[in-house]
Amino acid sequence: MTMKIIEKHSSYDIAPADPELFTTAVVQGYSRSVTHVFTYEHFEFQLMRWLSQTTYSGAEIGECLSTASKIKDGDIEGWMTEWRGLAERVEAIGRDCLARGHRVSAREAFLRATTYFESSFFFAPDDDPRKLALYRRQRDAFRAAGALFDHPFEVVRIPYEGGKALPGYFLTVDDSGRPRPTIMINTGGDGTSERMYFSGGAAAGLRRGYNVLLWDGPGQPGTYLEDRSLVFRPDWEVPAGAALDYLGTRDDVDHDRIAYAGYSMGGYFVPRSAGHDHRIAAGVALALTPELWPGAGYSQVKNKEWFTSAPTEDELERDPKARYAAMECAPRWGIPAGPSAIPAWGESLKRFSCAGLEDEITCPILNISTTGEGKQWFDNAKAFFDRLPNPENRFVLTTEDDGGELHCVRGNSSLAHQLTYDFLDEVLAAQ
Repeated sequence: MTMKIIEKHSSYDIAPADPELFTTAVVQGYSRSVTHVFTYEHFEFQLMRWLSQTTYSGAEIGECLSTASKIKDGDIEGWMTEWRGLAERVEAIGRDCLARGHRVSAREAFLRATTYFESSFFFAPDDDPRKLALYRRQRDAFRAAGALFDHPFEVVRIPYEGGKALPGYFLTVDDSGRPRPTIMINTGGDGTSERMYFSGGAAAGLRRGYNVLLWDGPGQPGTYLEDRSLVFRPDWEVPAGAALDYLGTRDDVDHDRIAYAGYSMGGYFVPRSAGHDHRIAAGVALALTPELWPGAGYSQVKNKEWFTSAPTEDELERDPKARYAAMECAPRWGIPAGPSAIPAWGESLKRFSCAGLEDEITCPILNISTTGEGKQWFDNAKAFFDRLPNPENRFVLTTEDDGGELHCVRGNSSLAHQLTYDFLDEVLAAQ
């Protein structure tokens, strides 16, 4: 099967005779496009995530595979140790290159160190004091790279409720000050705005003449790790509105051509925000997730039924997925870490809904689904998509033959960004 473009209001459906389309229906599972280095699928998916960042100098294949080969399946401490060691070695290369005047080499090393530092803290539980320190080293490596970019790079603080601020970056094609179409990019439930430079399409957008706002909302690591009062909230239109307010202050933004792209849980942020704020001229979701609670049934953590009871301490210790959910994920929803966090987290997910907003989402929407996410995710995204009114909406399904079956098209960033920006070029041209 190859990539399918499913236009608005089509009668496309998955026929019973075509079951092989979703045979790899595990969000972080095994398919033709993965390395098969790990049997623990969460490790395998993260490895593929980092490998996909090679497209924009965010990793090197040999460095990643060499590091992964030294890590035991499911060993979180070993994962942290090996990726941190790689990050520090590559960061040191960057410092040495910079000291000797090799700006491009230094920039590329700092970009790779950004990825490797994120990998080192990714699985660390919320109460691990190393997590914040390693996040800051990831952030600092990215900023060191940004200072060496050929185009303008700004560290920004977006004014937010209660005198607080959301961290981010504003990147422009040049310093002309000319108003340009602008894309604001959010990760989902577990990433940083720094990662979105690579996998979220920031570098790709700059190549195509777009300004880019990368930003972390409440609950996302870049915000939450610095201020644990800022946790995920269902009314995402509030932080998105703050980001739009910030863009409204800039003369180099074409205010009639602002797009919003969201990855993973960002597939909830985009439609929710577009339904409340019509300053968004176009939206891109990878993939549409109109309700987070039904989404628990195909989550990268466990199935929906799993959220209804608390594991024992022993089960939490033996099951790395449960440990990750209870000790790392749930606190960013404002839920204290521990076994009881899992059912509480499940209850919290029920508050995240786009129900009733369909007619208000009037801007063009691109949805990019993947076969590896499974038929349930596809069905939920398609049912919501078919209720959206704009005839320019587009629904894309990527498959193993595209090398694009993994969640958020990890494994083929070039394809994801080609689909994103070709769509935006076409729909924003009419604005």
